[in-house]
Amino acid sequence: MKLCRALWLSALAFSVPAEAQTDYEAGAAARQAGRLDEALQALHRAADAKPDDADVQLQLGLTYLAVGRLDEAEAAFKRTLALAPDYGDAKLGLARVALRRGDIATARAELGGVAPGHAEVEPLRRQIEAAAAAAPWRWRIDLDGSYSRVDGAADWQSSTLTVQHRPGTDTTIGLTADATRRFERTDVYLEARVDHRFAPGSYVHVLVGGTPGADHRPTGQVGAGAAIRTHKGDYATILRLDVLHADYPTGDVQIVTPGVEQYFGGRAWITAQWINVWGRFRHGSGWLLRGDIMPTDRFRLFLGAADAPDLDSGTAIYTKSLFGGVSLDVGDHLTMRLSAAHDDPRESGNRNTLALGLGYRF
Repeated sequence: MKLCRALWLSALAFSVPAEAQTDYEAGAAARQAGRLDEALQALHRAADAKPDDADVQLQLGLTYLAVGRLDEAEAAFKRTLALAPDYGDAKLGLARVALRRGDIATARAELGGVAPGHAEVEPLRRQIEAAAAAAPWRWRIDLDGSYSRVDGAADWQSSTLTVQHRPGTDTTIGLTADATRRFERTDVYLEARVDHRFAPGSYVHVLVGGTPGADHRPTGQVGAGAAIRTHKGDYATILRLDVLHADYPTGDVQIVTPGVEQYFGGRAWITAQWINVWGRFRHGSGWLLRGDIMPTDRFRLFLGAADAPDLDSGTAIYTKSLFGGVSLDVGDHLTMRLSAAHDDPRESGNRNTLALGLGYRF
């Protein structure tokens, strides 16, 4: 009897690792086949039988990650590293968990602990950097300045500070202070604006602004607008409409601007606008056409032309314009802008303008 019992216990001791190995292999195969519930059941049996097996813990972490249970995936990857501190796949798993959470800094740090020769390091690094570039910002600060040489008159200068905040993913609140010096007089225009996305690619906005002691800027103005995406994908079409009522020291003005944006392959688009201005019981209209292209994710070029009424101290003056510029993202947070314009008003001197800008988002 003692001999039989010893043989039975010995057989049982050998059968437990064998069954655990079978469960591990079945769980890994089920995960790779997309049968995630089946994989979890098999891997839990393997983990109960062999709690100190790093490979089993890794497969559990990968399966939890696949089903979106990030906390459990993180715990499994950490158990893997506790058993095998140099296990690169577990460090990659922690980087993927952080990336799924939107924690770019932690994802980069976890990826930095993986040996450079690992085949999955560079593909994951590209995913992290792409996510960093597309990550929504909560705050944005823009500072712009321009200088205009005006034929036959004193030069113009302007400086603009805009602070924007996103309390959520769909709403942006912005405050702007815009100081302009024209005709040797300085105005400071103040504006508050709210933008809200009500569908992918579709927005509405409202604004209110005014200038204390205005000379050439509006004493007060209100506006609203909408953009609706009518066609999705890389060749999206967006229809726009903006309306504005402004009170100047010389009288009130209304502006209605319908427009369209047409995208071509995701990296180039054209904007066309029909500009309508009413003031002093007169209506004037004109057009604006602009093209943008992005050779890379961080670099954008634009060029445009217009022949439309331009407001000068509340008076609509037909002006032909040519303009263009560049925008460059320096890292994930900083944007640099440079643009130039030539304006040819019918009833005043030509203007040549150079503008510089910086934007910081975080």
